[in-house]
Amino acid sequence: MEKTKIIEELKHKNDIQPNEFDGTYSSVREAVECYAKLKKTTLIDYKDLDLLYYLTLGIWSGDKDELKLRIQNSHLLHIDKHMLYTTIDKIWSKGARMLFTHVANKYEKNFLVNPLSFKSALIAEKPESIQFFFKMCINLSGLDNDTKLLDTAQKMLNAQIKDSGMPVFALSRILHCLKPNTFPILGESITDSLCFRELGIPLRKIEDLSQYIHNCRKILEFRNSHFKFKNMRVFDIMSWQLLGELKAPDEKEEEEQADKTLADYQFRKKVAPLNQILYGPPGTGKTYNVVKYAVELIEGRKIAPDEKYSVIKAIYSKYTASGQIKFTTFHQSLSYEEFVEGIRPVVVDRYGNDTSTAHEDTTVIYRPYNGIFKSLCEKASKSPHMKFVAIIDEINRGNISRIFGELITLIEESKRGSSVILPYSQTDFSVPPNLYILGTMNTADRSIAMLDTALRRRFDFIEMMPQPSLLGECGGVDLCELLTALNERIEYYYDREHAIGHAYFMNNDGCIKSLDELREVFSTKIIPLLQEYFFDDYERIKLVLNDKNAFIECITPKYIKQFDSGQKLYRLGNPMNWNMDNFINIYRDVL
Repeated sequence: MEKTKIIEELKHKNDIQPNEFDGTYSSVREAVECYAKLKKTTLIDYKDLDLLYYLTLGIWSGDKDELKLRIQNSHLLHIDKHMLYTTIDKIWSKGARMLFTHVANKYEKNFLVNPLSFKSALIAEKPESIQFFFKMCINLSGLDNDTKLLDTAQKMLNAQIKDSGMPVFALSRILHCLKPNTFPILGESITDSLCFRELGIPLRKIEDLSQYIHNCRKILEFRNSHFKFKNMRVFDIMSWQLLGELKAPDEKEEEEQADKTLADYQFRKKVAPLNQILYGPPGTGKTYNVVKYAVELIEGRKIAPDEKYSVIKAIYSKYTASGQIKFTTFHQSLSYEEFVEGIRPVVVDRYGNDTSTAHEDTTVIYRPYNGIFKSLCEKASKSPHMKFVAIIDEINRGNISRIFGELITLIEESKRGSSVILPYSQTDFSVPPNLYILGTMNTADRSIAMLDTALRRRFDFIEMMPQPSLLGECGGVDLCELLTALNERIEYYYDREHAIGHAYFMNNDGCIKSLDELREVFSTKIIPLLQEYFFDDYERIKLVLNDKNAFIECITPKYIKQFDSGQKLYRLGNPMNWNMDNFINIYRDVL
């Protein structure tokens, strides 16, 4: 289409009202508002960027599981995760029935339903740049003037982001959804900014992030001088329209080429990562779920939600007995010699035969022996057609560099199969690609932010937070609301890493049902846990419990009046006196 015809067609285009378009605008704004509440922005990484970019793609697939997974993997506050999912689900419920005004053509729709992950991108190696980008989004969300927006963006881009490897297509989509009248969408290879090229707008290297704001100013200038519409998405829709009008020699060839282009945008989760860590507060089901994850890895299938845990555990036990699964726990005293290989003394006779009895004709020699991990690696190497899983419970409690040694390099996916010479046996050793490493980490013991950097780079982290929705009613008490209220206060007075897991309120039959069970849980688990979190600060514990002298009794001393300094004494209340109203009172003020 000629330039004059494109301009003429654009002049007749109606402006786009963001909240009536396709849901991307309100979804991204909601997410940025949630991130603005974060106090610990140092936790933000590529998983948060995955979520924000996913929201910019819109509502076309209506994939709630994918949305829930990305929100769950993010580092938002757990209360905001629930709120964000609920809000976006409402937005998507409209979009799934195409109630918004924009109807995508087949090329655009194919593109929009294929999100990606930035896990393998250069930007993933620079979390500080991702954190700075989120700060930039938060800052821009409060501005409206085009000049201020562009000047602020230019300044912040030049500071830490421009050389970070952040793709232009991702940054521009996110900024566009935040401020649609100022920031255009650029850098998407499938459209190649076709509309702007056909219009002859003098843009500099579109793929160069340092040129993005310059290009924004040129497009803004062109739009203001030729058109009445404000929303930059009008240009993007025109690009898709022009792309659809391009003639290919053969329709099949055209579709194959489109599929090839779209392949770069596929979400790469088809192959499970070799190294994963399940992390979260206590009682969130990390050890419980590691059984299911291990079976899924070995059998290469997704376990159905309705499959009984007893059946899964039986399968897990079978693989453990056969040696395909090896379970170990890290602790402060564990060493390289126990995990990889070491040497131990052996008594031999004059002929070199091992003996258990030492006498004048025997001597002591030292032989290398295999540790837990090396033994499993050697077994996996001999059976390349099978899959093996090494489960490391409490992986953050060990001294990583002391335990792994040179293996910290060999466990990387790109280094699997590479070999090193081990110090004791002086033999070649490698970690085979059919061995998965699955770890668990309790964030209440040690923050993920403090975790060994070498380990963080080599593992995929799967956050497991409390799921109050799994709980029901217990003796007239709504456990879902109770746990939500407890965790919201713990997060406010302490942090999200010390939340209380739903598993404390569950047994082999599911959610606990009676008040007696609830009293037992509180007296033996919940209150002792709070005493550990808020050591010697019973007033803070009473705030968390919204307590009116039932769970924690405040006592006035009787025999020390003459030395009275106003100090209070605290005692654990009698569990038999805790009634339904005491438990309901924990969440009564949040309803």
